[in-house]
Amino acid sequence: MGPGVTAFHDLDHVVLKDGRICRVVGNLNEPGMLLGYNVYSPSDDGDRSYKGVRYRKNFIEDERLPEDAMDVYELLPTADVLEHHEPIESAHLKSSTFGGTIWFDLYGKLVDIFGINSVGIFGSAMFGLHLTPSGKVRKDVDFVIQGQDEVGVLRKRLPQIRDDLGFAPVSVERQRRQSVRYEKVFRNSENSLEAIISRRWSGLQLTEDVVTTIRFRDPKILIPIGLVGRSSESCRDVVMSGRVTHADDSNMFPRRFTLHTDHGMRDIYTFWWKFSTPVRDGDQVTVRGSLLTLEGRPVIRLSNFVNHWLKIL
Repeated sequence: MGPGVTAFHDLDHVVLKDGRICRVVGNLNEPGMLLGYNVYSPSDDGDRSYKGVRYRKNFIEDERLPEDAMDVYELLPTADVLEHHEPIESAHLKSSTFGGTIWFDLYGKLVDIFGINSVGIFGSAMFGLHLTPSGKVRKDVDFVIQGQDEVGVLRKRLPQIRDDLGFAPVSVERQRRQSVRYEKVFRNSENSLEAIISRRWSGLQLTEDVVTTIRFRDPKILIPIGLVGRSSESCRDVVMSGRVTHADDSNMFPRRFTLHTDHGMRDIYTFWWKFSTPVRDGDQVTVRGSLLTLEGRPVIRLSNFVNHWLKIL
């Protein structure tokens, strides 16, 4: 781990001492620990290479069909981190690897709007894993914008970015195909999958098979340790309905929004990575999730792929 690293933030990536590459999910407010998702694993039959080691990409939710998102993420000691890769620094170092492509043009547009110290890359491009053996971009490059206050700025500017560069909004056909795939992971039929996918507003479609979604992170938004981990036996599931406010909070991870119910306001935390911006302000929704007490107040966490759901009415 590099000198002076004191915190790990959402969408940072780390290489562990065992060689695994993990994406940091959320900003865990727990010294010496991070919440991670194992994106790439060393494998003799991997299709890409980093520092002489072959890697394969993991699709844990889709391939293993875990019962709960908390079976997907791992609480990792920061002492196990060998390398730490931060999105904005990675963009400074690695943007030349996709120079001359539409992804570099997109990076330039985002930098013009938000500034070079607010736009990062994450995922494969941090490690050169986005390139084929001949040096071409395999598919796309993933971008992140730092700062919750920038959500409204991108929402306003995104249509012009699409027009300028030749992207399109994500097509209805693409959304339908995604919904069919999601049904295998989110195994409760009460989920409004098509409506949830249609609310993912920050997507850019280049071709029918190439889509990127611009993400957001804000290091100031912390995850209390009490939100992380499998629910205890004393924790019960509840069903609650109401009207959505603070939907822009769901651009961050975990996806968070406020539900105005007959019993008062409840914060809803969704730990499903795929549910990017699943609701809009004013939506009437019903959720089923685990009732937890967080800093003395009740909140609802959606994490179980079988028993929890989000229905847009």
